[in-house]
Amino acid sequence: MTLNLRYRLVPASEPDAEPACRLTRAEGQRRQTDTDGLFAQLAEQRQTGQGNEFVFRGERDDLWNEVSLFVDEESRCCPFFTFEQQEMEDAVVLRVLGRALGQA
Repeated sequence: MTLNLRYRLVPASEPDAEPACRLTRAEGQRRQTDTDGLFAQLAEQRQTGQGNEFVFRGERDDLWNEVSLFVDEESRCCPFFTFEQQEMEDAVVLRVLGRALGQA
């Protein structure tokens, strides 16, 4: 059986913006439970020359949806980052890329 692995790229909408989160305190508190749930499934984290890579393991469809929600919200509050989401056979990988993480 061939798997159709998903891939998603959300480019920085404001790559030159000041690297500061735009969430209000209330928005951050509202997101905390979802973020905690997602990062409880974090299996590996690596720093690369372009940013950070997060590997989540669990049920792929659920993980894909959780990472997608995280990326949707995070790209609004941190428009200076590019988000790359990739489904693997045994994981969902999220790459957060941008100059605030060392990219020139």
